[in-house]
Amino acid sequence: MNPLKASLLIAYVCAIFYSVVLSTSGLAERRLLEKEFKQVSDEVERLSVENQVLEEREKRLQNDAYALEKEARKYYLLSENAHVLKFVETKSQTVDSNHIPKAADLRLNLSVKEPPLFLLRFFYFTFSVFLCLGVYFKLKSLPPQSKPKRLN
Repeated sequence: MNPLKASLLIAYVCAIFYSVVLSTSGLAERRLLEKEFKQVSDEVERLSVENQVLEEREKRLQNDAYALEKEARKYYLLSENAHVLKFVETKSQTVDSNHIPKAADLRLNLSVKEPPLFLLRFFYFTFSVFLCLGVYFKLKSLPPQSKPKRLN
């Protein structure tokens, strides 16, 4: 086999592998997106359950004076004979832009289990280039074999 043809064949196989596995629509990117989707959907489910619990608690505190006093004693350390006053707030149209979600943004994942995809792409690309060059120069340096005879 001609050294150029062998190198081009290896380059073609490497390009197909890259497009199937490491490209932006490849299997590695899909796996990362599925993992991120699962984390986000778990977080949405957890927050929806937490939202329901908080809505029930808000309704209970709005309607039940005893529950309101109990919560006030629990969180504000009020005594038994202290009176709790309930104020009615008017709903404002302004949105607090400095509000930062507590649990969602502060959770950091410091453990790295697999290298980043851009690093894999870089090493794969350099490996493929050196593999093609190595095959080309190795086959070019081999002594020529006997020439095949033509039957014409």
